[in-house]
Parts: sequence; structure tokens; C-alpha cells
Amino acid sequence: MIDKTGSPESATTWERDIRALEEEGRIAFLAADVQTLSRLWADGLVVNSPLQKVLAKREVLDLLQAGRIRHTAYEIEIETMTRHGDVAIVMGRDTVADPPDGAISRRRFTNVWRLENGAWRTIARHAHVASREAAG
Repeated sequence: MIDKTGSPESATTWERDIRALEEEGRIAFLAADVQTLSRLWADGLVVNSPLQKVLAKREVLDLLQAGRIRHTAYEIEIETMTRHGDVAIVMGRDTVADPPDGAISRRRFTNVWRLENGAWRTIARHAHVASREAAG
């Protein structure tokens, strides 16, 4: 994961925590680990998805579990992170490869995290495809 907001050594504790959670979520999504994602995502999570639909947490988890959404590769580049009290916003770009043909989608994303009972959880996500190309 690349972060253009500064080196990890200069990051505050909340920034390090969010970066680690973003990475944990990326790995969990690749593995279709719904248990980890369920822990990372707030119950009221809403996703404005690249499927051109707004989805609730349960819908995303069901689609992932059923294999309807799946990535064979998933890279994240964080461009900025900001905090507003108990809310943190992560913005950047990601690149995913999707089965069955391995098509590559380059997307823009925003993840919104909220501190709930001492733990950061994602409350909202927006991702849209900026470009799509056939696998090389």
C-alpha cells in the first residue's frame, strides 16, 4: 500500500491504525473472509459500489460469499487521510483484477471510518471505475 500523506514514521497513531485496517480489509476481501470484513464494517455500512448500486453490509457480504463479486488481485494507493473527531476519511485509487478474464479495473475510492467503542469500523464506501482494460 502506498501512502502519499507522509512516511509511516511521521504518522499519528490513528493514521497507522487506519492504514493497518485498510490493509487488513484488502487482504480479507481478496480471501473472501466475510468474518473479518464483518468485524471491520459497521452494521449500518453503505457502499456506493462499482456495480452501480448502493449496497448494505449484508448485501456486499452475501455477494462476496456467493462469488458474485471477487478480485484475484487488489492494490490500494492511499492519497489522503483526514480525521474529523471520531470520523476518518481515506481517499485514493485502487486497481483490481476480476475473474474470469482477469480484466483490470482502475478505480477511485473513498472509505469513511468511525471510532465506535474504541474500535475503528467502516461506515461508508464509494468506489467507481475510472478505467477498465483487458488482461495483458
